[in-house]
Amino acid sequence: MARVAIVTLGCPKNSIDSEGLGGMLAAAGHEVIEGPQDAEVVLVNTCGFIEPARRETVEEVLDLAELKGEGGVKALVLAGCLVARSAGDLAEALPEVDALVDFAAYSRVAEIVSGAAAGTLGSRIFGRPGTRFDPAWWDATIAAGPRLRFGRAPWAYLKIAEGCNRACTFCSIPLMRGKFRSRSPATVQDEARRLVAQGVSELSLVSQDSVMYGRDLEAGGGGPSDLVTLIKALEGVEGLHRLRLMYLHPHGVTDELIDAMLGSEIVVSYFDLSLQHVAPQVLKRMGRWGSRDRFHRLIDRIRAGDPLAGVRSTFIMGFPGESDEDAAEVESFVATSDLDWVGTFTYSRESGTRSHDMAGQVDDATARARAAGVAGAAEIAMERRARSLVGERLEVLAEVFDIRAGTWSGRSPREAPEIDGEVRFEAAHEVSVGDYVDVTITDNDGADLIGRAEAPALPGSARGPGARAVASGGVRTRP
Repeated sequence: MARVAIVTLGCPKNSIDSEGLGGMLAAAGHEVIEGPQDAEVVLVNTCGFIEPARRETVEEVLDLAELKGEGGVKALVLAGCLVARSAGDLAEALPEVDALVDFAAYSRVAEIVSGAAAGTLGSRIFGRPGTRFDPAWWDATIAAGPRLRFGRAPWAYLKIAEGCNRACTFCSIPLMRGKFRSRSPATVQDEARRLVAQGVSELSLVSQDSVMYGRDLEAGGGGPSDLVTLIKALEGVEGLHRLRLMYLHPHGVTDELIDAMLGSEIVVSYFDLSLQHVAPQVLKRMGRWGSRDRFHRLIDRIRAGDPLAGVRSTFIMGFPGESDEDAAEVESFVATSDLDWVGTFTYSRESGTRSHDMAGQVDDATARARAAGVAGAAEIAMERRARSLVGERLEVLAEVFDIRAGTWSGRSPREAPEIDGEVRFEAAHEVSVGDYVDVTITDNDGADLIGRAEAPALPGSARGPGARAVASGGVRTRP
């Protein structure tokens, strides 16, 4: 058996897979530890979504190869989306890697790691990379086994589906993750109960396309089962205080869903809307739904229901055929819509996607300049939105205490873990990690909020001696 560290690249869905891999390794007798420096084997869970993610994988492996050269790390193992997509290329480009594990071989990960540590592997590539797989592999392999939660944070991700059926012309996710497949409501509910029993009080539901949840189950004869139904099922999980819905395609954010979210006692008012663009002609070429007016109406509908609702979105700039006027329209939309959080990316030309061979490819310098313009507008808009919340009282989940500053940091309903900002606050009374604290917002620092806790803390589910929210297990997550 070996000491194994897991390095996670990419999205929250990868983080969940890493916890599943860690659980399988630990169950087989391997010791899953925190840092690569003390490991015998380092497993890198890769992201293959866009070119920058692939570069990050290469850079990470080269950094880890230095540890291998120094004699501490015996073997490097790659897993995840990039392996599923490009195992052959990786094997050729990275001779430092001892094993590449495709999703189809995840059930054998403990055996592969043992062979890598001992130097007895007969091959380097395991599984069926490059093939479309049935996303049922996840429930059959990862979810069916123990999940090793790294650290003792009072929140966790919970995957509700795998794969995607959308026809977005720029996206490579279906090439790696296959068709959309929902996990059953009972399976999701059972995992939610297990996580709450481990001290989790906030869950973030993740998938590639959460608004599509359950539609495949209904079509397959499983009876009515959609995201609203799932919300109601999870409301019955005793001890679950917050439920956050991530990855909401705007076309599926209906009045019914908005009302269900805003009317729920545990679903937070947080809308993660993947708008991607606002110019109709660009959206059409992207294979996306919407327009500037439709998106304004959607945000207005949300804010009419809850003026404090957090709204996040992302935008891709430099898509083929995008004009200066189209880019200016996105910048104007971001500047006027008071979004809480904005992510801006440049278009990545991905092999195998329909946009790869589209006419009107935008040069990199122009795409970066347009993205910078939107990012600048977003920074101003996010700060303005944060400043408008001064004087409000928000419920904040306490996560980290800064001993030197004497202040806490945590998240209100409007901040998703790891991708958004935080609320920093002082407290005149005792607070523990996992407590939910009423905080009056007194100032802002850019998009972050600053406040003061005056009301007594409400007991959270992650309290206890030594509880803390900083990840301290075998996974190192890099945004």
